[in-house]
Amino acid sequence: MSSQKITVLIADDEAPARNRLKTLFNDYSHYMITGEAVNGDEVLKLIIEKSPQVAFLDINMPGASVFSTIPSLKNPPLVVFQTAYSEFGVQAFDINAVDYLLKPISRERFKQALEKLESSLSQPETGAGPREKETGKEKALDVISIKSGEALRVLKVEKILRISFEDGFSFIHLGKERLYSDRSLNHYEELLKNSGFYRVSRTDMINLKYMEKLHPFFNGQSVVELTGGEKIRVSRRRVQGLKEMIL
Repeated sequence: MSSQKITVLIADDEAPARNRLKTLFNDYSHYMITGEAVNGDEVLKLIIEKSPQVAFLDINMPGASVFSTIPSLKNPPLVVFQTAYSEFGVQAFDINAVDYLLKPISRERFKQALEKLESSLSQPETGAGPREKETGKEKALDVISIKSGEALRVLKVEKILRISFEDGFSFIHLGKERLYSDRSLNHYEELLKNSGFYRVSRTDMINLKYMEKLHPFFNGQSVVELTGGEKIRVSRRRVQGLKEMIL
C-alpha cells in the first residue's frame, strides 16, 4: 500500500456504534474518515459527493436499502458490513462485500477486516466494481445525481424521459419537471450508455422506455414521439441506429 490515506465512510443509526468504529480507526493513521451517515439516504448522498474508497455500513439503518443502492452506483466503494444479526451474511456477500462483522467488533476482528480491504485495494483496476470486472461491461445505473442549490439531488434513472442541451446547459426532463445541470450532454451520454438511453441528435437523448412512435420526417429525418405526446426530432445520421435498437 502507498502512503496515501485511505478514505472511509462510516454509517450507523446508533451513535455508540459510530464512535466504536472511530475508536478502532484511531490505531490506523493511514485511514481517514471523510463522512458519517445515520441512514441509507445519507449513505448514497455521501458516496456520490465524497467518493470514499471504503464504506463501513450498518445493515439495519432506516432510509434507502444499502443492498439496492450500493450496486446501482457506477464506482461503489469497497464495503464492510457490521450488524448485531448474523442472518444477513449471505445477502451481504451477494453484493460483493469485502467482510461482514458482528457487533460488538473486537480489535482483532477489525484488524482482519482492514487486511482484507487493503488486499482488495492493492489489486489492479480496483476502481471498477467487482461485478464490472467479472463481466467486462459497466452496469446500468439506477440513480444519478445533480446539484440543486447547495444540496445534491438523487434522481431515479427510470423516471427520466429525456435530456436536452440548450445554450450550453443540459436539462433533465422528468415529466412536467425540468431540472438544470451544468454537465454536458456528452457526459450524460457516457454515463447512461448502458441504461436504455439513445442520443437522437446533437441536442437530445431519450429514454427508450418512453418511446411510443417513430414518425417519418422530410430529408431522411424522423420524429420520435414520447409518452405524453412530446415529439423530438431524430437527426438523419442517427435514425438507423435508433431503428436497430428498437427493431
